Amino acid sequence: MTLVTPTTTAAPAGWYRDPLGLPQLRWWNGMTWTNTIQETRPEVHIGDTAFASASEPLVGTYVA
Repeated sequence: MTLVTPTTTAAPAGWYRDPLGLPQLRWWNGMTWTNTIQETRPEVHIGDTAFASASEPLVGTYVA
């Protein structure tokens, strides 16, 4: 997975970690940083380990 940051080419407008290293998010408008800030939000992790892995058959499924 590639992490898109405003320092990479063609970074879309959006909320990013503050480039000054402050514990907040700063709005990148696609061209430059703005003065609009937000408190840091918890990161969302996709692919929670609570689900069965692809190698484990689901209960009640037919395996040939």
